[in-house]
Amino acid sequence: MKRINLLPQEERVKASRERGLIWAILILVAVVVVLGLVYMKYNNDVGAKQAELTDIQAQTAQVQTQIAALSPYAALQAQRTAMTETAKGIYESSVPFSILLQELSLVIPDNVRLQTLTATVPASMLPGVPAAAAAATDVTFTGQTEKHRDVAEFMTRLGLIPQLMGITLGSSTDVAAATTTTSGTTTTTSVKQFTVTARLRPYTTNPPTTTLQAVAP
Repeated sequence: MKRINLLPQEERVKASRERGLIWAILILVAVVVVLGLVYMKYNNDVGAKQAELTDIQAQTAQVQTQIAALSPYAALQAQRTAMTETAKGIYESSVPFSILLQELSLVIPDNVRLQTLTATVPASMLPGVPAAAAAATDVTFTGQTEKHRDVAEFMTRLGLIPQLMGITLGSSTDVAAATTTTSGTTTTTSVKQFTVTARLRPYTTNPPTTTLQAVAP
């Protein structure tokens, strides 16, 4: 059986328009509902992020307060480190006379007898003094031996000491040592009196300088 729409043409067009309007309204409502749900979701996310930001800011403020409380200790640590480095530099740049004498005892020949040893630290090696021309003589050795060859050997061995440089012979002369008389025969023996000078090896870097500061009462 075939259905026949008995409504007039105008009514059929009007009904079709009404149905289209209803569907449009339903679609619009669905879109509004979806947009509302999306808005609520993002609003909740923003609230959560804002709460997280507030918590992080509170933690940052707490850490900054702790840093401010510990800043005096940081200054003390920096001062301690600077003092340690200064002390280390002074120790490393000190003139090691004890080591120098120990090394001298190892290299001096058996037949060489030292009489005097004088040493002067040049101004260029003092803390706080700018580098200047090295002095001609920093260390002076005087002694006696039996042969000039022994003096040359002594100078050669001095060159093995790392702290010394510029080994120079000042003088080496014959001097009467003793006079003996045996069976009417007089014998005079002589020794070689020598003077040898050397310079202390300069530092690769100038020694540090410390400054005394007044302590507040």
